[in-house]
Amino acid sequence: MTVSKPQARNRARRNLANQFNLMVAGHCFTGKTAYIQTLFDSLDVKQVVPDDPKGVAAILPPEDLAEPTPAPARIEFETDPITGERISLRLIDTPGIPIPANIHRDISDDKSDVHVKSIVPHVASLVGFLTQQFERTLLEESKVKRNPKSQDHQVHACLYFLDPQVCFACHGLTPIDRYALEQLCARVNVIVCLGKADLLTVRHLRQLRNMVIDDLARFAIPVFAFPEDPDIEYDAAAIALNEELRGMLPFAIVNSEEAEPENIEPEDHDLIAPLPKAEPKPRILGRRYPWGMVEVENPEHCDFLQVKETLFITHAHELKLLTRDLYYEQWRTDRLLEIRTSVLGSSTSSVKDGGQNIRDSSVSGLYSASMASMSRESLPGGLRSEFEEGMKERQMGQLRS
Repeated sequence: MTVSKPQARNRARRNLANQFNLMVAGHCFTGKTAYIQTLFDSLDVKQVVPDDPKGVAAILPPEDLAEPTPAPARIEFETDPITGERISLRLIDTPGIPIPANIHRDISDDKSDVHVKSIVPHVASLVGFLTQQFERTLLEESKVKRNPKSQDHQVHACLYFLDPQVCFACHGLTPIDRYALEQLCARVNVIVCLGKADLLTVRHLRQLRNMVIDDLARFAIPVFAFPEDPDIEYDAAAIALNEELRGMLPFAIVNSEEAEPENIEPEDHDLIAPLPKAEPKPRILGRRYPWGMVEVENPEHCDFLQVKETLFITHAHELKLLTRDLYYEQWRTDRLLEIRTSVLGSSTSSVKDGGQNIRDSSVSGLYSASMASMSRESLPGGLRSEFEEGMKERQMGQLRS
């Protein structure tokens, strides 16, 4: 049987999953790890692809974290059953940012600076992890023969969870949040969320949203607020959707409780025939209270579903495009300019010492210098072998040419 080209393309599209990397960060005890579990439970998982060919015992990141930790496996799930499009998701969990209990009382600049200084190492570990993913991309680009199937390590979105009680006490963002968001927004698309939103009334949620949005605008913190490119013509539906999502910032998130174990009835051997077992009811993700049930995937109860659709359906392409063309390219440009300054500075000093002539390096030469300047000590252990392999391939390519 012959297969037409459109059919072949559709089959290839079904087998190819778009890679997406999601990080969660923010306040301690706001349900970041629980959100990862709830998100996993809500997905129609088709395949789990572990990093280790021998397999993994766990799919999600561990609960006790000391640094940003990606999951040991990618999760493939279907986003469109008609076209068969899939997403290969990597989840990255991070330790919570500790917020002092008396931060709402310490309104002076001196005390605020003390609080900010206390979390600088924590935020530096988050930014360092994001930068490390950029370095992985740069190392891959430096190879003469690039691997077309190489993984996309860049983090495409970061959900930053706020504690509603802390924000209420501080009448908006804390100095710690302002510092953390400014640092993260220079490296990744940050989407602000409110954790444990089931504890908020409708009036309190509206007030808290206004407080947070006012602070984001006042301090010019460039979080992802569903921007529209002036060079692109959007239809009315897309414009309306972006306006609706902007009005929902920060998103109100509710996580699901852990699944209750099934009650196994003891067997009664006196019965002639066993009783027919009732079909198990589909599990509803949510939290049960004496007065009723909060459903996670009900848009009238929380914004979990809107965030999920934003990440993986409506704005997935835009988030990946901004990550590659804005954040990575900006970091890469700054990195190469930094290397160029150091290379030209060392060349000038060698001329003064030995009287050697300086030849202006081309961009490709600076690119090689940027690779060489990243000392092996500054790279994580897992990247050193890739670094050396990439440099060898590049040197062999230069010799052949």
